[in-house]
Amino acid sequence: MLQAGLPVKAEKDVNFIIWEAASSGWSLVWANYEHVNGDDLTLCQVIVVIRSSGQPSILRKVPFQKTDADVPLVTTWFPVDIADVDGDGQKEIILEGEAYENHWLEVVGMQDGSSKTIFSGLGYYL
Repeated sequence: MLQAGLPVKAEKDVNFIIWEAASSGWSLVWANYEHVNGDDLTLCQVIVVIRSSGQPSILRKVPFQKTDADVPLVTTWFPVDIADVDGDGQKEIILEGEAYENHWLEVVGMQDGSSKTIFSGLGYYL
């Protein structure tokens, strides 16, 4: 998160979700910082896959920034599931992307330490 610009003093306010994909040999970590002050939203996000060797791969990064709390001008991400989406025996990561009044799903596959978006769609808006 510090590499994404998060100030050191905000580290204590970061929320984490860690998912294990034991059969795949990697874990998924979602780190999120959000602070609302009046009309301002300050945020920072990182989604990282950590292989059993300890080597991290960044899937999505939202650098530390301030935006409008009611109409944010930034895309945020949230992990929805880890599942074998395409039936190939390998686990994929399902993410929800969200921008103001737009939402969609992305499926990200991991192979040899690198990630590849294999599906992006099913978008909807309010």
